[in-house]
Formats: sequence, structure tokens, C-alpha cells
Amino acid sequence: MTEPLAIFLLANDRVLANVIQLLYSLRLHNFANKIFYIPFNEETYFLRKVFQSFEVERYDADLDRIDALARRIYDRDPPAKPYPYCLGKLRKLSFLTIARPAVYLDADCIVMSKPELFNEVFTMWSPGIGYINTSPDGVYEDVPGAVELRSRSTFLTSGMIAKSGAAVCIAELEQFFENSVINRFHEVRRRDGYVDQPLWNFLVDSGFFPAVDLLADARASRVTSATAELSLRPDGSADVARLPVLLLHLAGPALKNTSRYRFLLDGMLLGGLRHIAASNGDAFTEINKFLFTR
Repeated sequence: MTEPLAIFLLANDRVLANVIQLLYSLRLHNFANKIFYIPFNEETYFLRKVFQSFEVERYDADLDRIDALARRIYDRDPPAKPYPYCLGKLRKLSFLTIARPAVYLDADCIVMSKPELFNEVFTMWSPGIGYINTSPDGVYEDVPGAVELRSRSTFLTSGMIAKSGAAVCIAELEQFFENSVINRFHEVRRRDGYVDQPLWNFLVDSGFFPAVDLLADARASRVTSATAELSLRPDGSADVARLPVLLLHLAGPALKNTSRYRFLLDGMLLGGLRHIAASNGDAFTEINKFLFTR
């Protein structure tokens, strides 16, 4: 039997509300998957209380080496400010080191499907990584040096990535990013605040590891941000054009700025806070004050 997917999040206290929404969405749909969090930085005082209530385990494999690699890559050509704070985004690389099938989700996601479909779609049957949506605007600059990479790129989004059961050692990434490779990366990478997405695409498009389209067949909708066609159901699931939606990604402005979906987001947050209150009243008081009195 295939080992169940481990689910990874990258977070700190700044995205506390998003984390509560995501964790409650997993609880609402009765996910039994083991959940890990990777600390974006050490601003995790309130986050630790939330994770204790939801039984989420910290995962910090090789974070010092990832931080050092991030500085070696970006110190010569820093991303948009604030720098080096934004390098915490590269810490999601650590989820590659676990020796079991896993999926990384950005904290500002809400799961909208049953666990059976979610686990089926995100399970990788061959070594490499998988993706379910694309983002061509956040990868490469329109420069001659990027033509070859663009011609074969999947333009995968780094906000939701599956991995196979094979572990990737950070030492392999360190060896790959020699000086000449780092120089080429900076020649082609998209700027304007993009940090991790160009790097993930560069790794795939340079042949470091293969990536596959997990929705090459029509098992679920590719929609990850709310659209007019998205239908919400009483059980908390959603569909688009009769295909189930695996998750919503709150990064999309259509979701953040649309009052139509506010009840869904508020309901997930309140449900999560109610769960925390039931397990630890003192933690709930602190978290509630932090969220609503800032």
C-alpha cells in the first residue's frame, strides 16, 4: 500500500489567519494525512499554539544549509525588498528531503475536495515533482538567454508542488548551483519580487529533476482562484464545469476582493478558532487578541 501523502506548509505568525483557514479546511474534509510545517523564520510564537491544537509537527531538515544556499545564490543579485527576509520562501525546498510522498501547499490555500481525490491527484508514481497549475508571468525575463528554457518550460507555480517518495538531498542542490549556473540563473530569472518561483522552474527546465502535469487528464479543475463559474456546495466542496476543485489559492485577487466568497473564508477562520478554543482556551485568547486587535 502506498504511504499517505505528507502535507507541508511554510509559515510564520504573519500568515496566522491563513494557516488556521487551511488547517480547518483539512479538518472539515476529514483528512488523515500527517501535516508538517516549515518555519519561514522564527516568528512562530502564535503559530506554535495553533499547530499544537491541530497536531501539526515542525519540520526543519537542513534549514541552515538552505539558508546558506539562498544567500550564496541571491547575495550577488538580491530580489526585491525586503531582503534577505524574502529568502525564507526558499525554505520550502526542505520538504524535498523527506523520504515519502508529500505535497507542499502555500499557507494561503483552502482545501475544497475530499481527501481521496486530493491524495490521488497529488501522488507521484515516478521520481520527480508534479504540478497542477501554471504561471508564465513569474518565471523568466524576456531575454535571449531564456529562450531555450522558455521553449521547454512547464511554467509551474511553486505554491503547490507534489514530490515522489524519493528524497532529494540538499547537497545535490548545492552541487548543482555552482557559480556558472548561478550566473545563468540571474541572467534569465524574473524579478519584480519573484524569489522561489523562478528557481523551481529553473531546476526543472535545466534538468535537475523532472516535473509532470498531475492534471493531464480531467480528474479535477485547474482553477485555484475563485471565478464566476465556481460553485460552492453545502458540504464545503466546490466544482467548476462539473469538475471538483482541489483547493483555492487566496493569492488570487479575484478571491481576496470578492465579497461573494467572504463567508467561506470567514467560516473557515471561525471554525478553526472554535477548534482551538475547544482544545486550549488560553491559546485561543492569545491568538484571538493577536488576530483582531492589531
